Amino acid sequence: MIVEILIFSLFGCFLGIITGIIPGLHVNTISLLLIPLSLTINPYFIAVAIIAMAISHTFFDFIPSIFLGAPEDSTALAVLPGHKMLLEGRGLEALYLTVIGGLFSVLITFILFPAFIFFIPLFYQNIHIYIHWILLTMAVVLIATERKIKKILQASFIFILSGTLGYITLNSYILPSHMIMFPLFTGLFGMNNLLISLNRGTVIPEQNLKFPNIKKGLSLLGIVKGLFSGVIVGTLPGVGASQAAILTQQITRRKNHKEFLVSIGAINTIVALFSLISLYTISKPRSGAAIAVQQILPNFSFNELILLFGVAVFTAGISSFILLKLMRKLITGLQKINYGMLTIIIIFFLLGLTTILTGPIGLFILWVSTSIGLLAPLFGVRRSSAMGVLILPLIIFYFRL
Repeated sequence: MIVEILIFSLFGCFLGIITGIIPGLHVNTISLLLIPLSLTINPYFIAVAIIAMAISHTFFDFIPSIFLGAPEDSTALAVLPGHKMLLEGRGLEALYLTVIGGLFSVLITFILFPAFIFFIPLFYQNIHIYIHWILLTMAVVLIATERKIKKILQASFIFILSGTLGYITLNSYILPSHMIMFPLFTGLFGMNNLLISLNRGTVIPEQNLKFPNIKKGLSLLGIVKGLFSGVIVGTLPGVGASQAAILTQQITRRKNHKEFLVSIGAINTIVALFSLISLYTISKPRSGAAIAVQQILPNFSFNELILLFGVAVFTAGISSFILLKLMRKLITGLQKINYGMLTIIIIFFLLGLTTILTGPIGLFILWVSTSIGLLAPLFGVRRSSAMGVLILPLIIFYFRL
């Protein structure tokens, strides 16, 4: 059985690489496709493949976010400092920081595993009734950090505008929620950057191909902040990695892009881990992969938790090793390409992918979200204001309960 678990772990890792590097290909979609296989193949092996895929995905999905400007909701804010570092010749460093966050967050979570088993139920019982106030506080802090009245008003306008778009689209049921996310976040945080780069004639400078020396204190602080945010995401209903990223942004020094990228890398992986712990401790799956596991293994036991957690740790190690080996080749290949032409190709690729995945409705959403996404650089405010696309609908939902 150990050999089979190893094989399905590697298979899941391969699937995670594919879903990570291809924009719009979501783990939830592949998880749903794998569920029927549990009728003919040992359900444990399918669950192993799903969790391995979910963990591997969290490492590789920063590639399209940082280098192509095509983010998911969980990596949207990583585009901002990540792309900035790319244009400074530090693209390898940006990706390296997310790997550090992801890998060491797994190790710390593994060490603190017994404490989380005890802590999560208590945390959930005492705080979940205040979720709407937590989200509202996050929104206020997000906008207030602009400090100047004019900037606060402009950020508020973007927050409400993007939030209205999110509320309309996410409650319309015209497309599955994870499919709507693609044109929404591609427009708000990806396409707008590509259009600005194309207009300015941005050129990718020569990239530093040496792995940087990262201060241990910075890494540890970023991981701890990511771990704190990940606990909230993995426990509270409706709070996703994107909201956790905003929370981390508010408790991270504004100009410290390195620390923020470590935190984002940590959050992305921790959310996948905590969805398993939450499934066992409070019977609440907090991710598409965990929901799939719950359907395959309805009586989720402690032994099954240990098995899948072990698979997650193994997959994190393999994924980070593969990514570290590929980084230099990725950067070298990027340097040889005309960035202006690459930008045009990516724009048309995203338009085509949006058409294929979501049709004319998705294209319209992409056009509207791109227009809203362009307002932040036009006003000179933080682009994270557009995260109202998720926060405002959740605030409205929980205040109605």
